Amino acid sequence: RTLTIKMSSQLSSDSSSSKEEDPLDKLANEAKSRKTVILDVGGERFTAMRATLVKFPATKLGKLLRASTIEHVLENCDEFTPGDPPEYFFDRNPDNFHSILNMYRTGKFHTSGRGCALVLQRDIEYWGVDEMTMQPCCELKYFPLVEVLQSEKDGDIDNKRKALEQAEEENFGSGCIDEWRSWMWNTIEYPWTSKLAQFLALFSLSMVLISTLTFIISTAEELQEDVNGVTEYPMAVYVIDIIDNCVIGFFTAEYAVRLIISPNKLRFIKDPMNVIDIMAIIPFFLSLVLEGLNDFDDIGKTGKIIRLIRIMRILRIFKLVRHFAGLQSLFYTLQQAYKELGLLLVLVAVAILTYSSLVYFAERETAEGLNCTGWEPDYSSGNLGDAINHPCYSWTFVDSFWWGLMTICTVGYDLHPKTLMGKMIGAFCALSGVFILTLPIPIVVNSFATFYKNRLWRNEVEHKKKERATQLAAELRETQGMAGMVTSPSASTTEDICVPEDMEMMKTANKKDLEKVNTRENAENFLWVPKN
Repeated sequence: RTLTIKMSSQLSSDSSSSKEEDPLDKLANEAKSRKTVILDVGGERFTAMRATLVKFPATKLGKLLRASTIEHVLENCDEFTPGDPPEYFFDRNPDNFHSILNMYRTGKFHTSGRGCALVLQRDIEYWGVDEMTMQPCCELKYFPLVEVLQSEKDGDIDNKRKALEQAEEENFGSGCIDEWRSWMWNTIEYPWTSKLAQFLALFSLSMVLISTLTFIISTAEELQEDVNGVTEYPMAVYVIDIIDNCVIGFFTAEYAVRLIISPNKLRFIKDPMNVIDIMAIIPFFLSLVLEGLNDFDDIGKTGKIIRLIRIMRILRIFKLVRHFAGLQSLFYTLQQAYKELGLLLVLVAVAILTYSSLVYFAERETAEGLNCTGWEPDYSSGNLGDAINHPCYSWTFVDSFWWGLMTICTVGYDLHPKTLMGKMIGAFCALSGVFILTLPIPIVVNSFATFYKNRLWRNEVEHKKKERATQLAAELRETQGMAGMVTSPSASTTEDICVPEDMEMMKTANKKDLEKVNTRENAENFLWVPKN
């Protein structure tokens, strides 16, 4: 017969009585004389030699097998069954225990690479094993993967926190006006909430594309004014102006409505997507103000400013970021891969500065025997190559820097070295540029691809969650409607008007789901189902 001993509150409360502890401590000491032990990890039993497990005394198993009292035994396991051999039970997932036990047997810590790396990290911490003792063949895969997964986990937790804050912020209230304000906000901001919201999002996207197309067409030479202020196709210019005015009117009205009904005005204005929207609107009104000046011909470079402001209308193309999750993921990936991109920029910058300095000192002096007194470069002809390649032309450091950038990137430039030393420096600059740009590219591409794929996957999961929340909200509304018909079939019209819309119920269901996820136990607390 064997006695199963579990840790309980009674054991700790009655620990002051030595008469009750002596029999249990005796069982613990008898277990130390057995050569073999049984380790039951999550229902999977392992048999090991005691001498094997005491090789690492600082680990959980090493402390367990050296424990001389039942209290110390139960501090390192969840259940103890005396006998021959004694059995120790651990309420843990057994997947990674094979690697832990193999470390005791071989003296070298290898991992199997199965399952989640964060779960393996929690198991290593639980068993008291130092992860720095991991063999190099496994740590090369383990540590980078832990860093990536931890970053994704932190990002997911942060997104859930922001979603909860946003759901709390967008709780407009329960009044009729508040419900209609919430409906308008959801219709404009969340295209997946209704057919009308999808139509508005598609219409806004069409306006962006039309605006970009009219801007490109307006730059044609036939539509420009000549010195007399006459265009070749005035009707086309007139139609383009009308379309542009209608588009900018829609953008302005859209931004104004969203600003008025937004729950937090300051946060709305500071949002990057809304900054892009206002930057796409401002150039149009600035051009109207400058063109309306009666004496704008007398104001220095106002004409050039107007042309520059008109060119800024191309910023409207960035409004596409709002409608495409892939573009948002792209910008997010650029933020996450800043280390790899910074490495590439540093390598290129160091190479450019090095070769620019060398070629500057090699080319700044003119050839001997040339009389360049009074010579000045002539740029009036518009041919830059004739001026900079003249024998009397003296390089500046700006020229050297530009030449280095073009040569490193293997693009080429009209300016080229003339001396033998300068040509040798140029040859090494071009060759090294190939290696400098080629070697770090795989690092940047792999990191970028990983972040981009994870971001797209996360957006897809969030979209499915929102669809599920919408479905639950519809079912809830249908259930409430049926219950209302049963309890009060003659409901008042005022109550019908004030019934919350689908999106409000969807946000409530989504908020409850997020709260349930955030209050869930940590990843290391697994549910264990015993095998048959």
